[in-house]
Amino acid sequence: MRGGGARLLVLLLAFAGGSPEAEPSGSAGDDTALHPYTGPTRSDIDATTLDGKVLCGYQGWFNTPCDSESFGFGHWGQGLEGSNGSFTVDMWPDVSEYDAGDLCDVPGLQMPDGSPARLYSGFSKGPVFLHCKWMRQYGIDGVFVSRFVGESADPGRLRHIDTVLANIRDGCHREGRVWAMMLDLSMGREATTSLVINDWKFLCDKMKVREDSRYLHHQGKPAVMLWGLGFNDRPWTPAQGEELIRFFKTDPHYGGVYLIGGVDPGWRTLRCDSKTNAAWAGVYRMFDSISPWNAGRYRDNAGMDEVRVASWEGDLAELKGLGMGYMPTAFPGFSWDNLRRKPPGTTTIPRRKGGILLAAICHLQSLGCSQCIRRHVR
Repeated sequence: MRGGGARLLVLLLAFAGGSPEAEPSGSAGDDTALHPYTGPTRSDIDATTLDGKVLCGYQGWFNTPCDSESFGFGHWGQGLEGSNGSFTVDMWPDVSEYDAGDLCDVPGLQMPDGSPARLYSGFSKGPVFLHCKWMRQYGIDGVFVSRFVGESADPGRLRHIDTVLANIRDGCHREGRVWAMMLDLSMGREATTSLVINDWKFLCDKMKVREDSRYLHHQGKPAVMLWGLGFNDRPWTPAQGEELIRFFKTDPHYGGVYLIGGVDPGWRTLRCDSKTNAAWAGVYRMFDSISPWNAGRYRDNAGMDEVRVASWEGDLAELKGLGMGYMPTAFPGFSWDNLRRKPPGTTTIPRRKGGILLAAICHLQSLGCSQCIRRHVR
């Protein structure tokens, strides 16, 4: 918080199971779903501040062959429509509360009780609305919608991410939750600043996200997270990072946002998985708030203690002096054995019945945490 006291935010990870201007992206998703919301709404949660919030990240990237799209069981697995498919998730969702019409049978697969194995799609309103209902029931205030900007260049994927965004916005209105954009810059060699800028222009002009009554603001500014700058496995340069940050903060029509940087834990020292070019140090400090991505950085309490000393304490000390916000991440355990084709348990970070998440929360609260953001509900 520039000009005032430092802010400490916490990003809690909750995995279920991230030249001349072109025309603004989004035209393939140009339908009534992306018009400003006019349906029923409630305002249980204050949308004017990040303070006191528990938020999730929301990707909504699952598909099924029953959702009218052409991506099969996207993100659930590969080839599941046939007999030789394989899963990429390690956890099966509890679908007992979903409407039967929102579920799709996985061919040739049954649950232990003999019933059909069924999965949901994030493209459908029913599952998204149910997730928003759960947020209200369990005290989660809202979401940062994780939008993979690289998909906006593909008309088919654009239709999906636009529809997911509209669904989560509608669900937040119906359940009195708040929402904001997390623009994920994981887009490989095709990464261009114009793609990011034009997608934001589309969201502002077509969907009018900043004027939405449930859109999360802070210090009078719409909150936006840019996730992915400075990671050594992504193609962005310091010049591109600075261009994007200046646009979002200073553009006379599309700027003026409260900008959060989703970055590597080595952002301050230019170590870990951060790029080492010294110019990145200045880029990181242009944000209003820093959110280091700690998922998988510790496996137990001892590892968490090491992260606290190596990252969290030093980060907080510097950011306080700069008047910037801080949003360190906590996560509840993880596994991607199936995705990486590893033997069971090879990549697992045990959840310990919620113990690893609770330990991280206690660490961060002891540092002064007053806001929490949970990520990701996929």
